[in-house]
Amino acid sequence: MIPIAEPCLGEEELDNAIQAIKSGWISSQGNYILEFEQKFAQYCSVRYGIGTSNGTVALHLALKALGVGGEVTSSHPHVATANTLTYCNARPVFIDSHPD
Repeated sequence: MIPIAEPCLGEEELDNAIQAIKSGWISSQGNYILEFEQKFAQYCSVRYGIGTSNGTVALHLALKALGVGGEVTSSHPHVATANTLTYCNARPVFIDSHPD
């Protein structure tokens, strides 16, 4: 069995979690989130980076920023894809991308 998302947690992660809990900011603000956004933006060579609570929120923001609407084809039939498209008043049209 090959684990897909097995966490790798050590002393540094424990110390960071304790610091976040002590600060009172564990979900939407705080030094760790701001630091992540800044370092991620720098890594991507862009001015800003925005952390989101999950992938659905990230997809929703990206689609809104692009002005997506109407019918949108997707070969990825995951509920998050369909939901984010409907949030933007778009209609998901799922396709089979296999050539046959």
